[in-house]
Amino acid sequence: MKTARGKTEISQIRKNILEKALDIIAAKGLDGLTMRSLAKKTGMTAPNLYNYFSSKDEIYIHLVIQGFEMLYQDLKTAHQENQNPLNRLTAMIGAYMAFGMEKPRYYDIMLTRPTPKYNDYVGTALEKISSVEYKISMDIAALALDTAKEAMGPDTSENLLTRRLVQIWSLMHGMITLNNSHVMGYVADRPDLVYQTLIDEFIATLRQ
Repeated sequence: MKTARGKTEISQIRKNILEKALDIIAAKGLDGLTMRSLAKKTGMTAPNLYNYFSSKDEIYIHLVIQGFEMLYQDLKTAHQENQNPLNRLTAMIGAYMAFGMEKPRYYDIMLTRPTPKYNDYVGTALEKISSVEYKISMDIAALALDTAKEAMGPDTSENLLTRRLVQIWSLMHGMITLNNSHVMGYVADRPDLVYQTLIDEFIATLRQ
């Protein structure tokens, strides 16, 4: 007679399923993730996978939640460790860049691939779990806005603040994707120094 799995064992199995699913998505995209391909990767049967996740979309959403939780924690730590507003913003930019380059598989499904977002799950059975990812992403946006406003001054208009955030976000995203695709190395001997110079130049514009 089989005994019921304990919480620790169940948690470990779910963690392994998510890790293997991330491998598949990174290699073949979300369309390449099926319960059959995941079963083969994990050494489980497809029906058994449904004991842990209801669908491949639920697995995907959990991966995105994990990614945003890690990113939020990295940004929050950078924010808390710096008191000067400009230093805070600079540290958070560095934390974002590090996350994107050190965790490319997560960054890819969160912000690069055209994967489903919260609005795609509204009105479905997965809306509730997707709303968790949406809240964390909005918490990140709020933290970035508040930090940028501190750095630029309380009188900064919302329009200018938004433009500056889109500017630095676009810059960071471009640098991360060029780094992760190994393209930048063809035009710069030290991409890291180029990235840092561009960030320093952006921060300098906020002092003007």
